[in-house]
Amino acid sequence: MDPYPISKSLGCPKMLSLKASGTTFLLVVTLVSCSVAKAQEAETRREFWPELDVFIPLKPKFRLGITATVTRLEETKEDTEASIGAHIDFTPRKDITFRAGYRYGFSLTDTDPYKEHRIILEQTYRRIIPLAILLSDRNREELRFLNGSFSGRYRNRLTVEREFSLRKLRLTPYASGEVFYDTRFDTWNRNRLTGGIQVPLKRGFPIIGLLDPGRIVVLDLYLMRQNDSRSDPPRVVGFGATFNLYW
Repeated sequence: MDPYPISKSLGCPKMLSLKASGTTFLLVVTLVSCSVAKAQEAETRREFWPELDVFIPLKPKFRLGITATVTRLEETKEDTEASIGAHIDFTPRKDITFRAGYRYGFSLTDTDPYKEHRIILEQTYRRIIPLAILLSDRNREELRFLNGSFSGRYRNRLTVEREFSLRKLRLTPYASGEVFYDTRFDTWNRNRLTGGIQVPLKRGFPIIGLLDPGRIVVLDLYLMRQNDSRSDPPRVVGFGATFNLYW
């Protein structure tokens, strides 16, 4: 989903232009709906996916991001996987962000060895729609060197989110749908449905603010269902917890 400080900077109810087409939206809805129906009878695995993301401003329109994750069954059948990486974000306008980065993925166990070098390019467009809802369309292109073999993957994700106030605490629930096209199979093989909430920890846990008053800490909790026609198991339900640190 859209990074917390950028979402807030858009404001409401100012309308911004969204370059995502209606065709993209229909594609997401259709593919996700069909895959969810077919996956009801398939084997389901449940996983916990922790992640840490750190964002450091470089210039007014640029920032550095560093990420570290631990997952299971995302790219392998049995192994616990990890990835580390970095990226640069460029925001020429409030409604658009470009990203370029690199991630290194690897297995933490030897059951299903996995090693990947991944180059990432992203374009995210945002728009405020009625009811003060933020709509984001993220396009991601991935150039992958997976166990020594090259392939490409395209991902499109639509996200809706809205900020609410609970006394002095701001909460941002969101939902998203994402589809994947993988050149290894020449098909739309994977989709994800996600629902979650972002909670700023600085207000909920004052000690964080005392340690570093200039830091914004946001906890992102989500539940995600992944369906994949080319993996085993074909369906994964993941509970994720992402710590986002903004300087």
